[in-house]
Amino acid sequence: MNGRMGMFIMSKRFLVVVVGGIFAVVSCFASAEKNWIGLASLGDGTKWEAKPGSFEFSKNKSGLPIAVLTGRVVNPKPSTIDLQKWYVTAGDCKNKMGKLITLSVSGDYQYENDFIYDGGNVASSIAQFICDVAAKSIKDADGKSL
Repeated sequence: MNGRMGMFIMSKRFLVVVVGGIFAVVSCFASAEKNWIGLASLGDGTKWEAKPGSFEFSKNKSGLPIAVLTGRVVNPKPSTIDLQKWYVTAGDCKNKMGKLITLSVSGDYQYENDFIYDGGNVASSIAQFICDVAAKSIKDADGKSL
């Protein structure tokens, strides 16, 4: 396949889970709660966390290949937990900038935020994590080929 975009599309047929290697990459972000991976936090205690094993390749309604992750936003005041899905298109991962799309857990569009790798905002942290997991998943899948 030509380039990462082709490999991203090719890997859609694999059911990919977040594996031990990814945990090592993000161990410095690990949440105190073992069932969630910390992605970002604010000074007020608000945390964005990913559900291990929820990563998958898919396509959006426009037919674009996307990398999807299920997560939650934990807000200590007023003590709420919002469940969400986030996705980044293959093209935006390749460009290392674009839009992080936020969906309800049933897949309904909620909103979008700009991101750029190492951008310093929450959307950038989540999008970069998703793209890194996608790249590792593709690399691992390619290593199993003949």
